[in-house]
Amino acid sequence: MCLEPERVKYLNFKVLLTESISPVGIDLLQKKARVVIAPSPSEDDLLPLIGDADALLIRSSRITARLMEAGKRLKVIGRHGIGLDNIDLQSATRLGIAVVHTPGANTNAVAEHTLWAMLHCARNFNKAEKAFRQGEFCAAGSLPGLVQKLGYTTLELKGKVLGLVGLGRIACRVAEIAGKCLYMRVKAYDPLVSESVFKSAGVERCQSLDDVLRDSDFISLHVPYTKDTHHLVGERELFLVKPTAYLINTSRGGIVDEEALYRALKEGRLAGAALDVFEREPPGKDMPLFELDNVLLTPHMAAMSDLALINMATDVSQGILDVLEGRRPQYLANPEVWESHLL
Repeated sequence: MCLEPERVKYLNFKVLLTESISPVGIDLLQKKARVVIAPSPSEDDLLPLIGDADALLIRSSRITARLMEAGKRLKVIGRHGIGLDNIDLQSATRLGIAVVHTPGANTNAVAEHTLWAMLHCARNFNKAEKAFRQGEFCAAGSLPGLVQKLGYTTLELKGKVLGLVGLGRIACRVAEIAGKCLYMRVKAYDPLVSESVFKSAGVERCQSLDDVLRDSDFISLHVPYTKDTHHLVGERELFLVKPTAYLINTSRGGIVDEEALYRALKEGRLAGAALDVFEREPPGKDMPLFELDNVLLTPHMAAMSDLALINMATDVSQGILDVLEGRRPQYLANPEVWESHLL
């Protein structure tokens, strides 16, 4: 079979994947490039493969300056997701490597997970379902009567205060569903967002993080992980919350001081929490939070829905191809690379 000249030219591009992604994304890449999937995302497995790679596609694995420097032909790094805290962005920019990501691709998936986590906490599912399986309800009386007698009554979200820390795409979608569908009162703190965004989202503006923490029945975190947001919610902050409040984190693990959170949950200073992200990922089997039954723990799965996986794979693959083919990508994390013509 004879390939057309343009097809042959593009197949000279090599795209290295640290892990597999949706077949939709792989098919998109393979139309224009050779796709190589590494045996694992570890640096030791990537180093022998990155030397002749034009692009690197990653998920949540950490990408260091050492790995980028080993990629002598590397033009672009594609992040399958939103957060960029696992990429040394400063080094990528210094080396003239464009970084693309997928903001918006998993907005609805993470928003739905956040709301499910709130409902899970409000409905006392952890404790009630466990007690039911263990036979605690196998007693005389009606089940509804036993629910009340045994202390497993639940909360309605209608009229409760939802406090959002950060008001980006995901938080706005959470606010939309919580306010319009669940009739919650929604407020948020985000000094970087304009008044028009608050007004459009129908969200009350708080002037400080402390105001959100003090007033909310449910607190949901939606900020990127940076040196400024490291342990944004720590010992001091957890002393401000109501003892009946719940903390939801679907953003990044380092935003919450897990040791302080453990103490607050164990001592009853916080009714409960739902965490999808952790300071150490994967966490060790001995993570103290595993001991508690007033915390819902899920394995960084908020964005792992059927549609979000397709959206992220499509968007990151298209971003990579745009850079390789000389087009400015839609979601470029370091535009100074493009503007300075370092590519």
